[in-house]
Amino acid sequence: MIITDVQTHVLQLDFKIKIGAMPSLKATGLYVNIKTDEGIEGWGLSHWNLSNSAQKRFIDEALKPLLLKKDPFMIEDIFHTIYHTSNRILFGIPMATSVIQVALWDLVGKAVKTPIYRLLGGMKKKVRAYASLFRPYKNPRAAVGAIQAALDLGGFNAVKLRIGKTPEKDEALIKTVRDVFPDIEIMVDANSGYETVNEALKIAKICEKYNITWLEEPLTSDNLNGLAELRRKSPVEIAGGENDFGMYRFDEILTKGAYDIIQPDVTRSGGYLQLKKIDAMAEVKGIRCIPHVFGMGHILAANIHFVMASRCPWLEYPFIPDEYQILEEPIKVEKGIVKALEKPGLGVEINKKMFEENVIE
Repeated sequence: MIITDVQTHVLQLDFKIKIGAMPSLKATGLYVNIKTDEGIEGWGLSHWNLSNSAQKRFIDEALKPLLLKKDPFMIEDIFHTIYHTSNRILFGIPMATSVIQVALWDLVGKAVKTPIYRLLGGMKKKVRAYASLFRPYKNPRAAVGAIQAALDLGGFNAVKLRIGKTPEKDEALIKTVRDVFPDIEIMVDANSGYETVNEALKIAKICEKYNITWLEEPLTSDNLNGLAELRRKSPVEIAGGENDFGMYRFDEILTKGAYDIIQPDVTRSGGYLQLKKIDAMAEVKGIRCIPHVFGMGHILAANIHFVMASRCPWLEYPFIPDEYQILEEPIKVEKGIVKALEKPGLGVEINKKMFEENVIE
């Protein structure tokens, strides 16, 4: 079997998203479809970014030639070919590298009629999920309403809130939510919303006051020294790593002691084999690895397979309407639990109608 074509497709939905302290983004997605001479195909979805068109062109012009005529089962070889070509002298995009890895595993899983998590060495068939709310609610009562919907619709008993404004506004939000929901687990994500260790430490102490499970990305992910200092002083666990790529970067993160919990994403941090290595490095140091997950259905599916093949105790579940997963069969949560995907490869198929209606490139 050899790779005969690599196709990319940009989709754009009719709404914008606003995640935490980050700027508003159009709800878009870059899908990659790898084809072979035996008619077996693999799909992957790149993570949201500022320009899918730029990433599409990068894959079409720079990465596609590296894949053509390759054996799709030689996944580690393909990763190293892409890595040493695009991440050294030339321009590289971690998300493009990652999505190709996901599409290859989807293809291989379909070829051997096996779900990815089993190929990776399955560890479990279900996992506890927390509802990840993406809006930075201006009114704490609006956040309460969204959380109640998550509890009612998916049976969640854990949620993640977006913070990162000011300590006073963030405390008002956290206090309101904790007062209404005294028994659920609450995580908070600042999306790098604070600038100084002292400011982030104020938030960490507020988190302790209201029994918050972890504080995510309180400072920019490049500030490893500041994160390590914060972690030493913080009364709650510090999490992060969604914006970081590859085992060398995570070795630096772990050596610096930046986080109590690392959060690599299969679709951003290098793909399955890199995450396996990153998770192993974290395990040696006694650090938990709980992947970041956010985006449409193929991104969720990709990370579910890693979670089911690892020691990870949680799945981040993007709390968005089912139709925006853009899947023929949306991935469901029942009583706060997500089950393994048992069909070959990723185990999901793109919603053809939505694909045709929303593809723009």
